[in-house]
Amino acid sequence: MPFPALTMHQPTSKWTLLLLLALAMVGCSDNKPTNEAKFKPIPEKRTTTPQEEENFSRRVEAVLNEGAQSAEGQEQAPRASKARPPNSGKDPMIRLTKNGMPLGEVVYHNDKLDYYECKGLVAPWFLELVVAEMNYFNELAELPFVDSKTCIVTYGTDKSLTPGRIGIQLFETNRQFERCIKNEECPVFRTVNFVPNKTAIMRSYFFSDFSRRLIQHHCVTDTGKWHRDQTCYTVENP
Repeated sequence: MPFPALTMHQPTSKWTLLLLLALAMVGCSDNKPTNEAKFKPIPEKRTTTPQEEENFSRRVEAVLNEGAQSAEGQEQAPRASKARPPNSGKDPMIRLTKNGMPLGEVVYHNDKLDYYECKGLVAPWFLELVVAEMNYFNELAELPFVDSKTCIVTYGTDKSLTPGRIGIQLFETNRQFERCIKNEECPVFRTVNFVPNKTAIMRSYFFSDFSRRLIQHHCVTDTGKWHRDQTCYTVENP
């Protein structure tokens, strides 16, 4: 299964409570554009043919239901689905201060976001999970894979539309990272933002490819359930 249930095992409950408290104050809605709105091209309206929809459905079914070990799975499943990331670990997902901010030094700042290095801040087990899920969606969208080498944690400032929101951005290369973060030129953009539900944290993925006029959203709940073409802000009672 590409999305194992996420049991957030942490040394104490303080980290979970802090993260939930920090994110719960965000007050996001699907009507509010995210901070990355400037990187979102207006997609051209395109009608999906019945054959394309059937092919996609078969591919997803092979991955989620039959698995990579079945004949159908071996034929249709993306290679990213073969990753087996951990779904819990001894360390907190993201180290936070008592005020719910990332526990590290800001490496870059603009009016709407503070940026932190992932190393030493994001638990290795959690980063492995995020990379595996992101690459699953990359392959479905026919985008290049990413890894944990070029990773940044974002925190919404008071001037952001979503103050206090924590996310992770991943890039293919350092050059792409510098171009996107410092020059605000992101022809291909990938991010995951962490959205609280009543009891846990969901992962809301966003992808865009300017050259293809592509925009995609995916939500993965804390139990590993995938909501295709939805942000986690619109998922109810996951």
